[in-house]
Amino acid sequence: MNSTNLKIIACLTMLIDHLGAVFFPQYIYLRIIGRIAFPIFAFLIAEGYLHTHNVKKYLIRLFAFALISEIPYNLAFNGNIIDFGSGLNVFFTLFFGLLAVFVYDHYKNFGFLPVLLIGIIAHLLDTDYGMLGVMVIFAFYAFKGDFYKQALSYILLTLVFLGILYLEYDSINLQVYSPIALIPIYFYNGKKGFNIKYLFYVFYPGHLLILGLLRYIL
Repeated sequence: MNSTNLKIIACLTMLIDHLGAVFFPQYIYLRIIGRIAFPIFAFLIAEGYLHTHNVKKYLIRLFAFALISEIPYNLAFNGNIIDFGSGLNVFFTLFFGLLAVFVYDHYKNFGFLPVLLIGIIAHLLDTDYGMLGVMVIFAFYAFKGDFYKQALSYILLTLVFLGILYLEYDSINLQVYSPIALIPIYFYNGKKGFNIKYLFYVFYPGHLLILGLLRYIL
């Protein structure tokens, strides 16, 4: 299982999730399948940091596509071009996660504090997955090369945040199914595979724009 395989799995499960969210909310299993996507993308961000030749360009690229994706994101999920009440798309979360890893790696004298502060910023801006997303990306980086520690940290983080959500909303979040994503991650062989570097960058805003237009037409 190389990184290309993981990207394809993540993109397909994300598409299924978004189809369920926009058009078929009554079929909860579509949203359950969709929980597989984010942990894989988070894992790939951590791996990407370890293998990129230019982290700053990586950060700029993520931020640029976060801006590009915001209107399609709003159209797909809210039917509006601008919607300040719906939070920010997942590219912002991936950007903050990568930024947290970068700052931690270059300013270790500050310890975990910068990671926590960046996670709080993601939470305040209401990015998709918020602080949980940033912490997951950092955990995948911090325990790089040790799948069992990565898996345990992911499960513990998920349980902590699910507990917080339960206290706030008195309901069980679908994120409880997300550890299923650890199965394909377990089979990751560290290889790149085919060069489809921009698949997710184009696919994310592209499929959201199509869903948004279909929502408007239908």
